[in-house]
Amino acid sequence: MSKDFPARSYAPRPRKTAAAATAWEKPAQWYDNLVGAEGDDFYQKLILPTVLKRLDPKPGQTVLDVACGQGVLGRVLAAKGVKSLGVDASPSLIESARTRAGPLEQHAVGDARKLGDAVPAGTQADHAALVMCLQDLDPIAPVLSGTAALIKRGGRVVIALTHPCFRIPRRSLWGWDEEQGMQYRRLDGYLSPLSVPIKIHPGKPEDPTRTTSFHRPISTYLSALGGAGLGVIAADELCSHRRGTKGARSAAEDLSAREFPVFLVLTAVRLG
Repeated sequence: MSKDFPARSYAPRPRKTAAAATAWEKPAQWYDNLVGAEGDDFYQKLILPTVLKRLDPKPGQTVLDVACGQGVLGRVLAAKGVKSLGVDASPSLIESARTRAGPLEQHAVGDARKLGDAVPAGTQADHAALVMCLQDLDPIAPVLSGTAALIKRGGRVVIALTHPCFRIPRRSLWGWDEEQGMQYRRLDGYLSPLSVPIKIHPGKPEDPTRTTSFHRPISTYLSALGGAGLGVIAADELCSHRRGTKGARSAAEDLSAREFPVFLVLTAVRLG
């Protein structure tokens, strides 16, 4: 057991209480089957390599994995000799993470907006990560301030999220310019905050399961980081590696895929 994480029983809280804090408890099994033990191709080819590069953790260090889901990042860290404590509000996802966990991985059920209630008193991780979760949380100020309080001074916080400029639910889409022979990205809004219910199974109209995605402009994220005492030191904009089928538009589609990023990774350090 790491000295940074005092011994404590991480028994899940009563399901009724913990599940109320997240929309991800009901679709947890579906999400676990979708993402699996290693994450999808976006995770494996784009997100995780960038997060690991920016965290730059050393063997023996500890990483706080906020809204860890089924523990994909923790397993990658463990393979590098790095310890992790993952926190998530879904008891089912935490159970999936624990089932797959090795000795370097610990998990706790808890609300990302109240991290101090979920981890042992005195916890001080070396670094922290929020991977593909911040756009699903609201408000974000307590998430970031809580994260900053649980890492050491100078520790890094790496945030990966869907790109706030180019992947806006119900406000962005692809279009095709016949005259120019170009694929373009259409934006119908950007600065105004937006909360959008997302159907988990859009092909099953009888299934009412929803999660919520929160759009915010980049300035909101930067200001929230600064308000939490975190200074941004790097930003990575990741373009999709996926390509469509070959056809008359494939060259233009490939060009667009290389120009419009789908994910944003922000790296900050704790200043005080």
